[in-house]
Amino acid sequence: MTASLADAPCRARILVVDDEPAVRALEVSVLAELGHHVIEAANGQDAVRLAREQLPDLILLDIMMPGLSGIDVCKQVRADKRTGDIRIIVVYGADAKKNLEESILAGADDFLGKPLDVLELMVRVRSILRVRNVQDQDRRLEAYVKNLHSIRKIKKPSVRTIQPGHPST
Repeated sequence: MTASLADAPCRARILVVDDEPAVRALEVSVLAELGHHVIEAANGQDAVRLAREQLPDLILLDIMMPGLSGIDVCKQVRADKRTGDIRIIVVYGADAKKNLEESILAGADDFLGKPLDVLELMVRVRSILRVRNVQDQDRRLEAYVKNLHSIRKIKKPSVRTIQPGHPST
């Protein structure tokens, strides 16, 4: 790995979801090497539960899984107020390419093909996390400005100046 990507400043909590242990292990290894905190799930049900419990910054999600599919996971994550803003990258095999449009419509932010290209995985994750960081900064700035406006709207007690010789003195 190149030093510039390995030293990327965007450290995050990432949920890796794949029913194939070898693929999941590769993803976990690459992300952990980059310094991210990685959480693993082998199926869709665990993915939804862990997303709600751990509130990861990003979910790396296999589309084709038995039981609850990646598309269904995507829909459930997006529908939940607590998890709706989590970034999702779907991972698809050649047989699942037809599901890409459906996964994007379900709320996926990006996608990666299998077999995984390690450099592409690193770049996509870093890019998504950078966008998230910028959006988080924008939200904090917006909240700060809103707070400033609300402080300015608080009416200050009016001070009346009374002139000498005025009847109210």
